[in-house]
Amino acid sequence: MTEFSEDERERLYELTSIGASHASMAFTLLLHRAIAPSVPQFVDLDEYSADDSWKTGVIFQADGELTGLVAILLPAHSCEIVSERLVHDEDSEDCDDVIESALRELGNIVASHTMSAIADRLGGRILLSVPVLVMERADTAFASMLRERSVEHCVECELTDAAREIHVRLIFAPESKY
Repeated sequence: MTEFSEDERERLYELTSIGASHASMAFTLLLHRAIAPSVPQFVDLDEYSADDSWKTGVIFQADGELTGLVAILLPAHSCEIVSERLVHDEDSEDCDDVIESALRELGNIVASHTMSAIADRLGGRILLSVPVLVMERADTAFASMLRERSVEHCVECELTDAAREIHVRLIFAPESKY
């Protein structure tokens, strides 16, 4: 069981804020729409409730200065908007494959910006796994991954645009202290 002291929680909030700020900038550049982060929230796993409205997700294993899971989750409506902005040719026969590829690449870019900023703050390196793309019930899949790894806490932050049409949940679930 990994218990975090108040100082460690504060440090995790700080790192999440830095990562979320960089994630917002990456989304803004990729989607040509201003995206801003909310205040990070520390969540105990026994209080984490999967919400099936978060349908799509890109999930990574992070290793290095900060080890654990990183998830980028989107509800169906936001995923549609993001997909339309990333993939302009909807007449393609392979549209689903193109959208899935675009979502993986979006996840790679956002997660890389996020974790790079955190690694810089920690003065080390963080490597990300190949992304796992979940197209249905992503929040439930992520909660299952948390339980499999015996992760007990996570920090989540919502990223939104001004019109609140795009919602993204960015979640860090550290497996060990940093």
